[in-house]
Amino acid sequence: MGDKPAMTTPPSSQFGQSLTGTWAVWALVMGIVALKVFAARATGSVGALTALTDSIMDLLALGLVAGAGRTMQTLASDARIRRLKGSMVMAAGAFMALVCLARIIQPVPLSGGFWGPGAALAIIGLTLGLAWLRGRAAAARPSGVRGEVRDQSIAELAAAGVLALGLVAGVLLGAPALDAAAGLILAIWMVWGGWALIRTADDTTHAGAPTLVPGTPPVRRGPWG
Repeated sequence: MGDKPAMTTPPSSQFGQSLTGTWAVWALVMGIVALKVFAARATGSVGALTALTDSIMDLLALGLVAGAGRTMQTLASDARIRRLKGSMVMAAGAFMALVCLARIIQPVPLSGGFWGPGAALAIIGLTLGLAWLRGRAAAARPSGVRGEVRDQSIAELAAAGVLALGLVAGVLLGAPALDAAAGLILAIWMVWGGWALIRTADDTTHAGAPTLVPGTPPVRRGPWG
């Protein structure tokens, strides 16, 4: 029996790897991370801290895929990275869920005035920019890939919207428990998405799987994906 031929990475993963190599994607992701750091520091928002944790997981995966480079030529390599990111996201999400639950039970007033909500609106703006880059890169791709890209953008905008609502409620309306509730929603999303990454890691099509890195289809990162 001869050796089996090497299994190459699926077309959607190849598209994602090429997209994550662009400087604009790195700049936007780093800008979103910086704004979440600012929002968390300026207000003490646990929702912003949860959103920041999620972005850091995406950033680590982005670096992991970019660092792997030419070694990510097989489905087995892709599956290992998906399991690794899934495990990290589930652990981080579970920890942040406990933190958010504690803040719901014992709310801590937020501060910072309009700075926190303003940063949240800026995050929505940068997320729209990332969606535009992703859509432009996928314009010539098959309709299935374009649909995955659209769903990914909607999911990320929904998460940014949840963060913004939590900050408005916590800072401007004086309801920090609602900010913690927004963080809890994001934490549950992280756990859901991490488990989906692990569960679908060996699926060669990754049908219904969450994104591996920003800009990389397939999507369906969580309850809203």
